Amino acid sequence: MSLSSKSSSGLYSHSSPEKLLEEHLKGVADLVDIFLQEKPNELRNELLQVCKIVALMHDIGKATKFFQDYLLAQQKPKGNEEKYVQHSFISAVCAYFLSGLVTDDKILRLFAYVAVKHHHGDLKDLLEECKLIGEEDRQLLSTQLASIDGDKFLALVNQLADYLPDQKLGLDEIKGWIDSLESELKCMKRSIREFTKSNKNFLPYLKLNLIFSLLLDADKSDVVVRDPNFFRERFSLSGSLVDVHKSKFSFPETPINHLRETAYKEVTERHIDPDEKIYSLNLPTGLGKTLTALSFALKLREKLNSRHRIIYTLPFLSIIDQNSTVFEEVLRNNGITVSHKVLLKHHHLSEISYKTPDTEYETTQAKILIEGWNSEIIVTTFVQLFESLISNKNRNLRKFHRIANSIIILDEVQSIPIKYWRVVSDLFYDLTKYFNVYVILVTATEPLIFDRKKLVNLVDNKQYYFEQLDRIYIKPRLKDSLTLEELASQLHKFVDEEKSYLFIFNTISAAEEFYGLISERYGPTTFLSTHVIPRERLDRINAIRKGQYRIVVSTQLVEAGVDIDFDVVVRDMAPLDSIIQSAGRCNRNSKNPSGKGEVLIFSLKDDRGSHYHSYIYDPILTDVTRKILEKHDGIPESKIASLIEEYYSEVESRKFKDEEIIKAIKCLNYYSNSTDSYSVSDFRLIENFPEVNIFIEFDDEAKFLWREYLSLSKDEDPFSRREKFDSIKGDFYKYVVSVPEKSKNLPPPNDQQWFRYVPREQLEQYYDLKTGFITKNDSFYIF
Repeated sequence: MSLSSKSSSGLYSHSSPEKLLEEHLKGVADLVDIFLQEKPNELRNELLQVCKIVALMHDIGKATKFFQDYLLAQQKPKGNEEKYVQHSFISAVCAYFLSGLVTDDKILRLFAYVAVKHHHGDLKDLLEECKLIGEEDRQLLSTQLASIDGDKFLALVNQLADYLPDQKLGLDEIKGWIDSLESELKCMKRSIREFTKSNKNFLPYLKLNLIFSLLLDADKSDVVVRDPNFFRERFSLSGSLVDVHKSKFSFPETPINHLRETAYKEVTERHIDPDEKIYSLNLPTGLGKTLTALSFALKLREKLNSRHRIIYTLPFLSIIDQNSTVFEEVLRNNGITVSHKVLLKHHHLSEISYKTPDTEYETTQAKILIEGWNSEIIVTTFVQLFESLISNKNRNLRKFHRIANSIIILDEVQSIPIKYWRVVSDLFYDLTKYFNVYVILVTATEPLIFDRKKLVNLVDNKQYYFEQLDRIYIKPRLKDSLTLEELASQLHKFVDEEKSYLFIFNTISAAEEFYGLISERYGPTTFLSTHVIPRERLDRINAIRKGQYRIVVSTQLVEAGVDIDFDVVVRDMAPLDSIIQSAGRCNRNSKNPSGKGEVLIFSLKDDRGSHYHSYIYDPILTDVTRKILEKHDGIPESKIASLIEEYYSEVESRKFKDEEIIKAIKCLNYYSNSTDSYSVSDFRLIENFPEVNIFIEFDDEAKFLWREYLSLSKDEDPFSRREKFDSIKGDFYKYVVSVPEKSKNLPPPNDQQWFRYVPREQLEQYYDLKTGFITKNDSFYIF
């Protein structure tokens, strides 16, 4: 029976809740259009029509009888049925051929094909995508096509008529596309080989990521959020927010406060040229770089008269909460209701909560909104940012499109490993050129990641600020290497009961051993490492800020950005930029009554004579550092800028070149099974060592959370289970520590495969209330 052009197709894309296929396809196309409105004009104009085809075709394969029966049955298909239910391949074929009606660019057509084919998975090597299909693939596509109800499909196409180009989309056309697919892929394989040989930049990679990201975000958002107006509504932010915030406070007239204000005004009152894209804010620690960077970003956004999202990134989780709290205060002091649509904190342990002034979204919706970076200011980690930029993973790339037309602040930028300097600089140069991205580098030790000639310095004479400071004196004590026992035995020579001390070690085992040697000798002492549960760790940092501990023994987790202050910092040997960051925890507010703070640098070794720094740092970096420090008996703060310049110049000339990842990006090699071939999927900003997550039943709240977690196993629906876990995840992870998989003191495995469990009655065996998880005979573990 023939159906009218306005009739419903009777085909569905989702069953819970029910959604007509045409409504979902149009909804995704509408969201893609909304998202593209926020992108640079040239990019939007080039990709709009292709992205619309991708959106409209991504689930067209759900029209098969196999998929419709699966939805109706609401149960997983069995055996051979499963492959016929899959819809992405036939949908990708339609996207490839239909996109040929709106572009002559063969590579863009391939991108459309790949984006649709993998919208429920991860991206692969593009050459692999062009491999010839076999008889089994042809039979699969033909069988799926033959199962489609012709009348319902005609009704579906009529419903999409206003969205599709002026070309008939029918079952006969699709049959012809299937028949010619093999010859098309053969031609495409030649084209992609020629293309990757001649490709000189990252733009093709960025375009494919963008198309893929737009589809992923629109697809998930249409199903879960269901209100396109949510994404149209944006929040304007004044460029003077931080100015108003600062005006609410009065600060004493001290030299350090005068210097902070001088730096703030120099940065925020400078002329902004929209054609300048990469900025550097290089100031000593303790001069208010966080608020200064945010203020400049807001003023830049206002100058651009745009809706650039501000993405504030930091290297460590330990300072995410600290900076987010500061930003919340800025908003409140401007009379702005703090909602997640204005300020969003995102990392892998984030609480799954998303609230606006009018609505508190349920967990599934909240997760989609958070992971899609739906906010004006996003505070996140380097890992989240770089996993969005250099990845083949569906879950990582979904938020990639938010990076176009954004202002990215890289705070503590020196934390980026030197081996990735080249790929990071190349990537950001292309993002600024093609995606209209602005970058603000924030650091006390400006690394040579970017060509200095391409940077705009936000302070004209950074040396001036270093020279004005006289808060600390660095004393290298590197002539002889010491064991931890020898260091502990020397403390009486320099420990003053009127001063506070921070000891920073390179490994957890070293920190634990030293804490055991001194904890009962010098008054209130505490310990910090990632083997202490996050809840307790945060409580200790807050207590340190209040001055409750005179002695703190820690790993490097306090090194960058954590706002704590000591009279003396004792640091194990490390690269010079790490030493300078550690020194930033010393006399940062110039409150030491005796004048300067001291930073003592020792070279510590274990019982086997191996230096602890050799376990975790590149020997090139520590070798360069040692040669610089050995030239000096002592280093005043005013000389730090020139020393760090010498350090980075020497390191830059000796650094490793990251050619493999650059080649993988330019060749669009997202994934490879071969161990001989480096692919995008191999990129790790931080090297991952096999770890085990362990839940510590530390108190009554932990006991309650573990019971809640166990109750999830009764829910047979995996999506429902995940949603319920997300609702407790933020609190649950406050009691989780990650330890080496090879540790000799792991609690036994249990039915809960993701977490091992330490009940309260077994704490003594596995968890020390002072130093955290008890590892036995582990040679080293960092942080």
